[in-house]
Amino acid sequence: MKPKIMIAFIAILSFVTFSVSAQKPNLHGENQRIRQGVKSGELTRLEAARLQSEKNNLKREAIRYKRNDGHISRKERADLRRDNRRLSRQIFRQKHDRQRRH
Repeated sequence: MKPKIMIAFIAILSFVTFSVSAQKPNLHGENQRIRQGVKSGELTRLEAARLQSEKNNLKREAIRYKRNDGHISRKERADLRRDNRRLSRQIFRQKHDRQRRH
């Protein structure tokens, strides 16, 4: 009997984890990348401020989607993922554009 309960518990836990992670963009990694870029000199303060602003806009967009009807639709999730990938590419490009802070 115990294995069946354990399997059911794991299935429910994985479903809850998946649904929660699919509802908001993962911006923690972007914060670390921006901070590391400023610390190492790969990002200027202006670049970091712009990237931080983009990150905050993405976070507000996710909150707005969630506030509309209580959940984030498949289309809205796709939009957030696309915007998150765009932000990630912007961070990469800014960190590798050979500009250095003075």
